[in-house]
Amino acid sequence: MKKIYRFLIIAVLICSSLVTKAQNDGIGFTLLPQMPYSNYYNPGIAVPYRGIVGVAFSNVNVAAYNSSIKYKNMFGDDKTVIDAVNLVNNLNEYDNVFNTSLTLDFANAGFRVNRFFINIDWRMRMNTNLNYSRDFLGFFVFGNGYYMGQDNPCDFKLGMDVTLFSELALGVQWRLTDRLTIGARPKLLFGLANVTIDNGKTKIYTDPNTYNMTADVDLTVKAATVLQVEGDNLDDFFKSFDSVAVNRLFDLSENIGYGIDLGASYSFNNHFGLAAGIYDLGFIRWTEAKSKTIEKTNVTLNDGLFDDLDGIKTMELDYQAMVEDIAKEVWGEVFMEKTKDYNTYLKTRLMLQGYFELCPMLRATAVGQLYFVKNKVYPAVTLAYSGVFLNHINLMLNCTMSKYTGTAVGVGFGLHAGPFNIYAVTDNILCVSKFGSNILEVSSAYRTANIRAGIVWTIGKYNQ
Repeated sequence: MKKIYRFLIIAVLICSSLVTKAQNDGIGFTLLPQMPYSNYYNPGIAVPYRGIVGVAFSNVNVAAYNSSIKYKNMFGDDKTVIDAVNLVNNLNEYDNVFNTSLTLDFANAGFRVNRFFINIDWRMRMNTNLNYSRDFLGFFVFGNGYYMGQDNPCDFKLGMDVTLFSELALGVQWRLTDRLTIGARPKLLFGLANVTIDNGKTKIYTDPNTYNMTADVDLTVKAATVLQVEGDNLDDFFKSFDSVAVNRLFDLSENIGYGIDLGASYSFNNHFGLAAGIYDLGFIRWTEAKSKTIEKTNVTLNDGLFDDLDGIKTMELDYQAMVEDIAKEVWGEVFMEKTKDYNTYLKTRLMLQGYFELCPMLRATAVGQLYFVKNKVYPAVTLAYSGVFLNHINLMLNCTMSKYTGTAVGVGFGLHAGPFNIYAVTDNILCVSKFGSNILEVSSAYRTANIRAGIVWTIGKYNQ
């Protein structure tokens, strides 16, 4: 027993020491004791039912998180007015990240056959990742006058990766022994749309004498979609969206990818258990792709500020015309050209989970996670309490620690009434509470937000 205690303590300490830039996207809902989706991230964690059925709204998750914008930096002495200057000054010079994700399960059905549990899941997923420099926001807050001369350019760096895809998964869970369960979930991925922007060295200059704005542009854009976008120039591209066929969003014949989840769990006795898994190991191959690389120097940006002499007299800017003129000047007439196929990769993560359950009302869990994103590793650790009351009410409280999103405190509620299960979870209650505003000096309570909810039907309890 002492060895088990020692292992859990060491695992938590290791994960805590590695915390640097992990993302928090809602693992708390799997920790509700009677949750039918206990194996959502780890197919090796035993499902405590003989069958489950979820349709349309069995799992809806919306999440957003950022690495740099903090609530306490948004306001000065007057808490009712946003202090944009202070906000920009407190950003990182380059590595500022804003991410959002959306998950919607269309259908999920599982059933047990002796020691096997098999489930089929079809879901829609969207991930948006934005990386920007301090000057990217500073240009709009300070104006170009803040960046005068060749030695003080605006480092206008922006990177973006937006992916929309559907996922069809077949999970197989095998109870090898009374204590050991293993599982695998191969996944077929159907890419619907992807846009990747790599803005490496774009800089904007302002002449201190003439105030003329020019730019050195270094920009690469790749895109692929099942939408039938017609036209080779910028005007035709935007006009084509007026007649986009919505049914193309469900085209499953292009942009195929593959993924897999693997996992195992082991219970030492009625009180202690461990689980380890890997989630989202895979990629999507984007076909019929288009791309464009722009490498230009000394591009004039302010020719389109005013469209006539009256505009100069009244100082009325035609912003739409200005944006269109700048876009055409920088982008050129040809929108994008066909390019070779390319891959995008899922955000793979490793998980180590340990729990101690004294009784149904008292269960403690520690979860360590390592995310792998573009050859970087982002760790996080979650500590959680969960319990069952009156045989039907599930409660969960967790704390996730990461430098990337700050410290987040989550809560969850579930109601298990026969075959009917309903749940709602947020992994950062501080972002919607007054309590969060009182501790902003020591935490980043408003840097991450998510909510997950659903209704699931279960068939029979499975006593392990």
